[in-house]
Amino acid sequence: MKYYLMARKVRDNSTLLDQVSHELTEFSTGSFFSKNFESPLVVALDEEFIHGEMATFYLDPAVIGTKQFYQDLLDCGIDNIEVKPVVINDPVNERTIDDYVLLNIIGRISCANMEKTECGTIGKGMHVVNKLVVNLEKAYNFDLFLVDEDTDCIIISEKVYKYLTKKGYTDIYFEELEHV
Repeated sequence: MKYYLMARKVRDNSTLLDQVSHELTEFSTGSFFSKNFESPLVVALDEEFIHGEMATFYLDPAVIGTKQFYQDLLDCGIDNIEVKPVVINDPVNERTIDDYVLLNIIGRISCANMEKTECGTIGKGMHVVNKLVVNLEKAYNFDLFLVDEDTDCIIISEKVYKYLTKKGYTDIYFEELEHV
């Protein structure tokens, strides 16, 4: 099986988001939702890039995607995503964008072959992966998951990759991963 890193392609004319609510909530773990999580997450368009292109999905301050992107993942058979509403405020144009949801990917897999993966550390147990090499035995044939060694790495299977590229997304970066 082939796996791909999936990320957002940031272009010169892309928008960025600033977190407004839930300031003390860590969103990159893949397990942040709880009974106490109060929806919606509120973010604002960064005023410096206000007229840029809206992304299919954002990675910062959390994984936030369009409702259509989420539906495409569901249509592809992905069922390990918990969603919550998101409100995106546009302070310059005084409008609210509500076509996005917070995507909590459930599933962190320790599947990096650390002998071949190129990464740095930014603290105890905190890795930043530059070039990921996947141990296929540990990936368990999952279709969408986060790499436990660096939860900013979203991994998709070849099935999901083919489905999303067929849908014509142009602002998603895919990188085929080496594996052992």
